[in-house]
Amino acid sequence: MAPFSDDTVVGELTAAWHDAGEWRLANGPDTPQRKVVFRIDAVNRLSDRLYLRLRDFRLLAGGEAIDSAATAECTLAPGTTEGVVAGTLWVPAGLAQRIGGFQIDRFAVPLSERGRAFYREFLLLQRPGAAAAIDAELAAYAAAPPCQSVLWPLGL
Repeated sequence: MAPFSDDTVVGELTAAWHDAGEWRLANGPDTPQRKVVFRIDAVNRLSDRLYLRLRDFRLLAGGEAIDSAATAECTLAPGTTEGVVAGTLWVPAGLAQRIGGFQIDRFAVPLSERGRAFYREFLLLQRPGAAAAIDAELAAYAAAPPCQSVLWPLGL
């Protein structure tokens, strides 16, 4: 969703994960863990670039959230980019087969001239008199590096 509109869908995130086949004992013999490999794919539905920030990826299993520090901050080209974020997590062995979803903190801003103008006006309503800071913020978003596909050795 665009931050300035609850009706503007700018893209989609999907995640995939699988057991990597490795295990370890975390804090003693009664705490086995399984290594899980994950990947987040992003789709930009717009015809222009999109600033994308992803933080705090979590796999959800059995009512628990298993956190990762994996992040991305980049400009997403139109279309699909596989593996915008990828990594591994050590998951309690009893939860590894019960992973049923994911969460990630996300923020996206359309970088088209119109998208930036809408977002600028939205921010000015929240922070009147901060035009210079808002313009600098938008310039930083536009200058973010392109999103790269992160490849993993254990593909899905």
